[in-house]
Amino acid sequence: MTVEQVIDGTTDSHKIPVWEQLAIERRAVRDHKVAEWQPGPMPTLEPGQTFVRSVPRYCGLLTADQITITESSPSQLLRYLADGTWSAESVIRAFIARATIAHHLTNPLTDIFFDRAVDDATRLDAILRETGEPVGPLHGLPISLKDVMHTNGVELVTKLREAGAVFYCKTNIPQTLMSGECVNYIYGRTSTPFNTLLSAGGSSGGEGSLISLGGSPLGIGSDIAGSIRTPANFNGIYGLCPSPDRLPGHSSENSDGSMIIRGVVGPLSRSPWEWDFSSARIPWREEEYVLGRGQVRWQCFGFMAHDSIVLPNPPILRGIQEMRSALLRAGQQVIDIEPFDGKELADAAFHVFLATGGEEVTKLLSILNEPLIKEVPRPDPSTKIPVLEYHECAVMIKQMRQKYLDIWQATAARTETGCPIDAIILPSGGTVAPPHGTMEYFTYEVISNVLEWTCATVPVTVVDSLQDPKPTSFEAMSEDDQRNWEKYTPEYYKDAPVCLQVMGRRYEEEKVLGLLRTIDQALGRGDCYMA
Repeated sequence: MTVEQVIDGTTDSHKIPVWEQLAIERRAVRDHKVAEWQPGPMPTLEPGQTFVRSVPRYCGLLTADQITITESSPSQLLRYLADGTWSAESVIRAFIARATIAHHLTNPLTDIFFDRAVDDATRLDAILRETGEPVGPLHGLPISLKDVMHTNGVELVTKLREAGAVFYCKTNIPQTLMSGECVNYIYGRTSTPFNTLLSAGGSSGGEGSLISLGGSPLGIGSDIAGSIRTPANFNGIYGLCPSPDRLPGHSSENSDGSMIIRGVVGPLSRSPWEWDFSSARIPWREEEYVLGRGQVRWQCFGFMAHDSIVLPNPPILRGIQEMRSALLRAGQQVIDIEPFDGKELADAAFHVFLATGGEEVTKLLSILNEPLIKEVPRPDPSTKIPVLEYHECAVMIKQMRQKYLDIWQATAARTETGCPIDAIILPSGGTVAPPHGTMEYFTYEVISNVLEWTCATVPVTVVDSLQDPKPTSFEAMSEDDQRNWEKYTPEYYKDAPVCLQVMGRRYEEEKVLGLLRTIDQALGRGDCYMA
């Protein structure tokens, strides 16, 4: 029995296991709610059409005002919501309409609470009319949530709601979360709108796809091994993976138990955006943001071409060169830095991730005897390690953090500023968004998680078959490198976005956001640029 049969409800409900029946029922509820809010018959695609990113804007189902609203950056939305130019109700209804179109195209939605969102928006409008003041700094801003986020009992969600945000939907994730492919038995598979044959990434893949299609202005994802940055990369948008503790996450009873490499929550958006909530006692530091924007001194960017294991595919190497050239034209300094030891970092990370031998996954799936999706790594009891070895791993990772901080600091001897580099520019992965079911390499994404450094994703270009031919000769650095090269042809990754990572040090969220603005400016983008 295939996943498609289960999620499409084409099986005999009297003969299938409980988990399959529950999946069918849950999906039917979701589909019914989405259908109720669709603005009209969904657009019909041309045979073989895989690029669907422009469909919501041009399909004729949205009004001119709804297109204007949903094509506005979060900062623009907040300004017009606060002064009453746009009502919170009109804004949420516009994004709901566009989200239903997005869902038809790439399947990003899971839980739907559009009714509640409209009620919340009308309440905010009433308060603004009565008092003349917005409820908070996020008054009326629609925000989508990764499915793993609870709408109650999650500190970040609570703070955002208190600040005036309006929540209206949750988005798709992989089964167990530990996968770069966004697919599960309940809601099915999510694609990138750049090419629906390609992956939306994981684990915040639904967020990435929905935002890329304009169905959400801002979403909240989570990241422990690239789960914000991979979907941002595959869907051509911005994503911020902060250092642990900088933004509040789950309540204590819903948090994960890892004390070595910790998951974080952070925003995804089509526009870089100032973020001002924290859980550690670190308020928004405007001076760091100003430094990142280049208003104090010029910056120096360190470029890291690869991770010592896998050389990125040609489109990514071209993206690196385009960003490097743009920064040089803008007067910034760039230097090359030696690649980090990717094997050392990845081995340490996966030693931690697999320390329980997958017991928690096995236990969870055993409740309903649900099988694993093929894209999810199988639990392996042989990877389980004793407490003493886990402790030794923690010490080793702390030593790595000091080692790479020392390497960063030593770059001061090579910069014109006399200061260490301001950021490292590196690939977001060894490949752009791959065909469904083929994502297998995560080292580029896990580097910042191991080091607890702030890391953001910035879109640069897209795959071009003429500019990105397969190299005629190649010398592999590893078996992973050989497989990555063998799979590459530009046609294989048609229309996929090319993004890069901008990595700062620990707790440099404001500076990294400022650096995104500096990079966008160098690339010729204005302050209201939307990816």
